Amino acid sequence: MRTHASLLLALAALQTGCVEPAPPVRSAPIAADPAPLEPARIAAPAPAPAEPPRALPRWVWVLPVDHGIRADRGGAGGFLAPRAHGKHNGIDLLAPLGTPVRAPCAGKARAGQNSSHGKWVQLVCALPSELGLEPARRVSLFFAHLKDVAGLGEAMAEVAAGAELGSVGKTGNASSAIIAAHLHLEAIVHDDEPSALAEHHSGRDQSDTRGAREVGGALSSRCLGPAGLASKAESLWRARRADPFVLLVCLGAEKPAYTRPSGKLAEASYPWSSEYSATGFDVDAGNPAGK
Repeated sequence: MRTHASLLLALAALQTGCVEPAPPVRSAPIAADPAPLEPARIAAPAPAPAEPPRALPRWVWVLPVDHGIRADRGGAGGFLAPRAHGKHNGIDLLAPLGTPVRAPCAGKARAGQNSSHGKWVQLVCALPSELGLEPARRVSLFFAHLKDVAGLGEAMAEVAAGAELGSVGKTGNASSAIIAAHLHLEAIVHDDEPSALAEHHSGRDQSDTRGAREVGGALSSRCLGPAGLASKAESLWRARRADPFVLLVCLGAEKPAYTRPSGKLAEASYPWSSEYSATGFDVDAGNPAGK
């Protein structure tokens, strides 16, 4: 009877809410669908570091010493200085006999001899691409009155910038006792290499070239204007002929500082400042304008 009574009391309690119902059974949370697998990412190779722009080699000054411009009883050695036959087509760099003459740029060179220039060397070089010129443009450089030439012959041979071309002499019409030893240097701009190689550096030919006009414009905007470089007496151009001093300076040749030589050469030595002026640098100093 007690068991039956207990069951009745339990049922009555459920009906009246006296007994708390058992807590609901909580089911485990349903896992969300897994994220779709992404294809494995392969790291792209790091870009190779850009090579720094290669600076073109600076041109080289043609002599290891600087004793300025020759001017003696035989005449003045500046560019376009008056001469009996007309105007001087180059510049005369005063230097002791035997001073090494160097190639200012890499190019093709040959040697020869005649009664006027004595022993000479012609060097044909490309002009720096930084000037923004047609790649075919070339300059023919002419070195005269040499004492000797450095193994060069009539055929063109490749030479490096700074290579020895010969040495300063007094050959040709510079052999007179009244003329001091010097290097005669000319620079003629051509449209292309064949024309430059065919150049004879004859004073009777004063024709112009398109390349010379282009180089003149490029040097004016990139060098002459910024440096305030100018000739005190004459132009810096004569048709296709450039003033060699200006060409070397504007193409970065590092000139030795001007020094007056001793002995008889001192009488014929004139500093560059006697012919040129500049606002951006000292024309007689060791490292002029550069590019």
